[in-house]
Amino acid sequence: MKGTCRACLGSQLHPILDLGEMPLAGGFLSGPEAIAGERRFPLVIHTCDACGLVQITEPVDPDVLFQDYAFSSSTVQPLVQHFQSYASWLKERFDPRLVVEFGCNDGVLLEPLEKAGITAVGVDISQNITDMARDRGLKAIAGFFDAESARAIASEYGRADIVTGSNAFAHNDHPEAILEGARELLKPDGRLVLEMMYAGDLLDQLQWDTLYHEHLTFYSLGTISPLLSRYGFQVTHAERLPMHGGALRIVASMEANASPTAATNELDAWESGHRLNEPETWDEFGRRSLSKIRIVRDTFAALASRYSIWGYGAAGKATMWVNAAAMHYLGGMVDASPLRAGKLMPGTHTPIVFPDELKKHPPDYIFVTAWNYADLIRSKESWFEGIWSTPLPDLRFF
Repeated sequence: MKGTCRACLGSQLHPILDLGEMPLAGGFLSGPEAIAGERRFPLVIHTCDACGLVQITEPVDPDVLFQDYAFSSSTVQPLVQHFQSYASWLKERFDPRLVVEFGCNDGVLLEPLEKAGITAVGVDISQNITDMARDRGLKAIAGFFDAESARAIASEYGRADIVTGSNAFAHNDHPEAILEGARELLKPDGRLVLEMMYAGDLLDQLQWDTLYHEHLTFYSLGTISPLLSRYGFQVTHAERLPMHGGALRIVASMEANASPTAATNELDAWESGHRLNEPETWDEFGRRSLSKIRIVRDTFAALASRYSIWGYGAAGKATMWVNAAAMHYLGGMVDASPLRAGKLMPGTHTPIVFPDELKKHPPDYIFVTAWNYADLIRSKESWFEGIWSTPLPDLRFF
């Protein structure tokens, strides 16, 4: 167990939510023959008594987590639209010549940046995902982003105007390696831009189902600022985003005289008003999360004795719900991604199928595990005449 806080280096941390031994959220099984080798890992979420940072203190080896990553961002249309918008935002705000993205996935941001005339270079730990990016003619490097890889990129492409990462910074047990790499690679007036799942939305919507092994840390403006400061970065802008059910975008500068925008000050005041960075807030979050899990588990266990139920959306949230709520009875888990369809869900071993299978075998109920995309999913399956259900922010049927 890690003994210090990733943000403030405090030594006093305590658990707020213990989910027991859980399979990896992206640990989809190739078939029945893989079940015997499936592994589970402890999943206990802690908060720091000093700064309130929410974090997982027992990280799984990244080589295990990301060796055959099954999430391709370009298969999720709302994410494609987000990154197209983000590329335009970077272009309009900074007009960069060179952007380097760590955690680039399949190149979903690199592509619109290149189309905008910006040289874009990506780094990602997953070999299979960077292969997909390179197959699209994009500049993607397989490996970790740190000072060594930053020097190699600078040697080939020059110093960067922007270093960015979307939903990747918080996956790292050693964020200092990324910050050292960014400092090495950026021009003196360059900017570090981070997008990450936000502790404020985690709390507001009780998103316990995003607390899986690869999401090691849930930052807020208040908890990430001292971490950035230790490596010479000052936050100059912060704003909330709808991505992934709620995210935070941070812009940071190495310039000593950089001053924060009004939006940054407003968010800081919001966090203070909601006691976001206080440990007691997260103790209550843990208690409420266990209550939500019990409600879903008991409700659907009763329904399953009389009705057929399928899940929709084989994302990390799905792994969390079907295991925590013991949903072994699902007839299938629907997902349009070719990286997942044809495989089995972690833990429960429910078959993952393409949407056309749903039409062939329509159930009585569909439990939308990807509840943050529920409206989009329902619009795609408008033919369905049964009952839909979403688990958060509250259990709903419609």
